[in-house]
Amino acid sequence: MKRSFLVMVAILATVFTAYAQQKLDLKLIKETVETESGYYNDILNIYQTDDPLIRLDDLALVYYGQAYTDEYRGASDSNEEELKSNIAAGDNHKAYQLAKKILSYNPVSLNALFYAWRTAGELGKPQSEVDSYVNKYLSLLNMIISYGDGKSSRNPFYVISPDDQDHILYGILDIEEVYDRKLDTSSLCNIVKVKPSGKFAQNIVYINVALFLSHTSK
Repeated sequence: MKRSFLVMVAILATVFTAYAQQKLDLKLIKETVETESGYYNDILNIYQTDDPLIRLDDLALVYYGQAYTDEYRGASDSNEEELKSNIAAGDNHKAYQLAKKILSYNPVSLNALFYAWRTAGELGKPQSEVDSYVNKYLSLLNMIISYGDGKSSRNPFYVISPDDQDHILYGILDIEEVYDRKLDTSSLCNIVKVKPSGKFAQNIVYINVALFLSHTSK
């Protein structure tokens, strides 16, 4: 996966400009998903149609809201593991079909969006389809880095899947070397020791993983 990120870093670099810090209200997102399902589904439909006017907080509702749906699988999605196996084997057709299957129940899977983008292009799918995957993938990454700077446990990046950490590290921060990852049980942040990059000057990245840890412990 790391090599794939580095190959496409020139495209991803256009997303990473500056951290425009927003306040992430997970409690409100949870309440919205659980008590205003109609509104949540309306926003999800707007996301699915690649509406250019979708707001940052709408993207946050769609992405983090996935963690409060019945479809959420946290860190235990066998389809995601099979997808990575297909990619490693170079089977673009199977990977493409599986990525689309994952997106049918988890439309914010960064793995599925990334590999759907990659395989759709290599399989000669319509450019409009490729662009849709690109738009969703980059929009979600841009949203995540707008709700944290990753420089402390007080202002970490928040993710809903373990693999999403690598999309942030390699795809956005342009990190080339990761030396260690350790969970801080008090903050529920992964403390990731890295080689600083031109886009991230310090050697520690804080990524909050509470959402999928909570799901795993159920």
